Amino acid sequence: MSEEWTHHGTTLRPPPPASPYDAQAALENQLARLRASAGATRVSVWVHEASTAMAVPFRVSMADPREAPEASPRTALSLSRSPFLAAVIRSRRPLVAKADGHRASDKELAERGIRSAHGEPLLVDGEVVGVLTVEPAAAAAPHLLRQVAPKLALALAETWTRRSEKRRTAQAEVLLGLIESASKAQSMDHLLGSACRQLAELGEVERACIFLLEDGRLVPRMAAYADGRRDLATWEQFRNAPVGLQLAETVLRTGEPMTADKDSGLLSGWWVDSFHIASGMAVPIGRSPDLAGVLTLDSTVVRPFSENVRRLAAAAGAHLGGVIEQARTSQARAASLATARVVRQMLVDGAGATGVAEAAEVLSRAVQCLAGTDRSAAYLVDDDGRIGEVRHVDWADAHKEVIQTQLIGRPAGDVALWRLTAEQKLPVFVEDTMSSDLLDPRLAKALDLASYVSVPLFSGDRLLGLVVTGSTSEARAWSPDVREAVRQVTLEGSLVVENAALRAVEKLRLQQLATEAHHDPLTGLANRRRFIEELEATVYRAGDADCAVLMIDLDRFKEINDSFGHSVGDDLLCLVGPRLERALQPGDLLARMGGDEFAVLLPGADASRANDVAGHLGAALRDAFVLDGMPLHVDASIGIALCPDHGRDRSLLLARADTAMYVAKRGRRGFEVWAPDGTPDSRDRLETLEQLRSALDGDELDVHYQPKLDLRTGGVIGVESLVRWNHAERGLLYPDVFLPLAEQAGLMRRLALRVLERSLRDLQGWRAGGLDLSMAVNLSVSNLQDVALPEQVEMLLDAFHVPAPSLILEITEDVLMADAARSQQVMAGLRQLGVRLSVDDYGTGYSSLSYLRALPVDELKLDRSFASNLTSDERAAAIVRSTLQLSLDLGMSMVVEGVEDAATLAALRAWGCDYAQGYHIARPMPAERFLSWLADQPAFVPRGGIPQRS
Repeated sequence: MSEEWTHHGTTLRPPPPASPYDAQAALENQLARLRASAGATRVSVWVHEASTAMAVPFRVSMADPREAPEASPRTALSLSRSPFLAAVIRSRRPLVAKADGHRASDKELAERGIRSAHGEPLLVDGEVVGVLTVEPAAAAAPHLLRQVAPKLALALAETWTRRSEKRRTAQAEVLLGLIESASKAQSMDHLLGSACRQLAELGEVERACIFLLEDGRLVPRMAAYADGRRDLATWEQFRNAPVGLQLAETVLRTGEPMTADKDSGLLSGWWVDSFHIASGMAVPIGRSPDLAGVLTLDSTVVRPFSENVRRLAAAAGAHLGGVIEQARTSQARAASLATARVVRQMLVDGAGATGVAEAAEVLSRAVQCLAGTDRSAAYLVDDDGRIGEVRHVDWADAHKEVIQTQLIGRPAGDVALWRLTAEQKLPVFVEDTMSSDLLDPRLAKALDLASYVSVPLFSGDRLLGLVVTGSTSEARAWSPDVREAVRQVTLEGSLVVENAALRAVEKLRLQQLATEAHHDPLTGLANRRRFIEELEATVYRAGDADCAVLMIDLDRFKEINDSFGHSVGDDLLCLVGPRLERALQPGDLLARMGGDEFAVLLPGADASRANDVAGHLGAALRDAFVLDGMPLHVDASIGIALCPDHGRDRSLLLARADTAMYVAKRGRRGFEVWAPDGTPDSRDRLETLEQLRSALDGDELDVHYQPKLDLRTGGVIGVESLVRWNHAERGLLYPDVFLPLAEQAGLMRRLALRVLERSLRDLQGWRAGGLDLSMAVNLSVSNLQDVALPEQVEMLLDAFHVPAPSLILEITEDVLMADAARSQQVMAGLRQLGVRLSVDDYGTGYSSLSYLRALPVDELKLDRSFASNLTSDERAAAIVRSTLQLSLDLGMSMVVEGVEDAATLAALRAWGCDYAQGYHIARPMPAERFLSWLADQPAFVPRGGIPQRS
């Protein structure tokens, strides 16, 4: 009985029916008939995979078969990525979406270039087995879909079931093949390579990879592409990955299969960039908790993984775990027996060896036997660190000649292989000599060396040489068991060598004593004695004695010791030495002279080279040092003295370099060359510093106050406290003379507390008389590093009964160049008290808007340099106006300092500035003069009036 479909009044006879035994052909036939009957551009069928919440594109029928279906995804879609399909499946109702709509499903169609579409759920026994889509939506006649949808649903369910059965059969064949090939595999790599290639092809991905757990970490061991290609460069890149694959690491840790797309955190960085991975799946190899590694499947396009692929990967991972474990067990048993035999023979042979050279030859034969290589040699070093005696095992004479001419007498430290082995103190395995840079490629080629193992030759902790055993015929790969056996023999071999090296113990002890006498025990650098000896030898030698002496002193090092403890300071010194050494050349000498002082001797250097080196030394310290996760910035001041220009006596050179260093520290210029007409020498500086200590103990420090004017009311609303030193001999000294000395000597805490105490005492008296004023006090960077500061400020506020909001603490922008995290902690503590914070000299320091958001500040104090040309320089005026607007937007008040004429004051008032300060208003004055001045300025009198003077 024939079947006819009616659409728009026209009877359409369908194409010939497909075979009832071919479900897929039947489905395609129904799709074609539906598209023809409806007059649709395209109809598609999607399979709903409920177990993975995915929609899998199955079949599509298009009006023009030549048109490429770019708008239709070729891979499965997660329902979370397709609002259109998800809405049809979850609602179990038809859905019409249009590209010009506002729903998520409408936007999805717009992104794919589809104007409209009708989605029809395909139901079998009440379950959604798929979705039928018709484009455009107008072609989806309801009566036609009522006829077709049930038949399509049944055909789709049958077709998908048969396809799944075929795939499961193919997967079973793969797993069966793995079981059969396990016993026939030529090697573990052969087995893993075959498994990866089949899994990649069946999993519909580009590549499958195997990471094995070795020595507690995942090691890339095998990768294969679905199309069978093998790119050696990519393979080497895979095996030598510099970082772990986070997806695989997570699966190893949890023991659960996982999938991820790029930029998800589990799949990003080097692996994505190097191999263009867009989606990946990882499953454990073996069963928890005894996992052998991780199997991964990855794709270069974003795609989910179907239930079939997930089952295949999980089953393959479980089976591979057993195969790998069985192979490892067999290899380990055989390797253990072989290792025991080799060790026993080595101990027997070593018992009759005399001298280090004979013991080294015994160890060479043992390592060669274990590694299965063609020949070996023991390279011994003399007391100068040069390659001396060589013991050859199974070497041709021609190759011995190469060693004689190219290696004997050469410093061992010049060979990268030596340096790496000495650093790791473990065997080094190089499977491909030509791809490694540990040996000179020309030397390796002359020796016909394809691959090799390097073993350290120790006597106790002393590295006496290397045993290198290698293959000449072809490159070799060593299994983890062989590598472990070589490590065991290396440890046992050290006992054999130890017996032969006993005669050298006393000589080694004497050498160690000589080393300790000339090296700093903390940093390992040359010490003061060594430096002076080298300086004397350079200065007093006959002939050309040109040299440069550089004295280096770390800035703010005392603050670090006081704030973090001496252990942190010691750790910092240990890190400073290597930084400084990198700025020097062979032949230059770096020494630690004591404390935080270092010295550099530059033999044969003139002023130009000394300046270059000083610049490089300063630059080497600019990056932060990280100690216990905490960044610390340390600068240095450097003084330079030249021989013979500045003297030929070592004491004079050291003294003048030291003097130049203090000049550089005061001027904050980084480095200075000594000059006879320079600033006062170190003796004057030390004398001034001692006088400052006495001034702090006595009553020589005074405080002057400069009024701050409210431009809106015209009244004085506060004062800034400015420290002065009434020196007995030199008169009134300003801060720039003594504050740098106080900072260097660690006196800023005492000085700041003294100024705070005096200022708050005066403020208490004014407030008691009715003057409602605020007090601004300057703090240094070191004060902001003092975690005890908030508690000390709180005690002073309580002692003088001054409300916290009346105190303004001014900080400069360079606090951001120090330890910002610690400074913010201190500032947060001050803010909790209610104290206000102001950024002083704004615009001259760090000048980053980011810190205005990060720091808890209430006020911006614009530097005086911007006010000096305010009425004559439009650019300066623009900066002031923009900064004023910035302060308003941030909810901060703004003070302009340096106001020195009426025109500037009027301009600031017209622009709506909050506060001003400068000589035009008043100069800084002692406390006793402040009240008199205020009484003579009626317009400036604040709320509360002038207190009566007794």
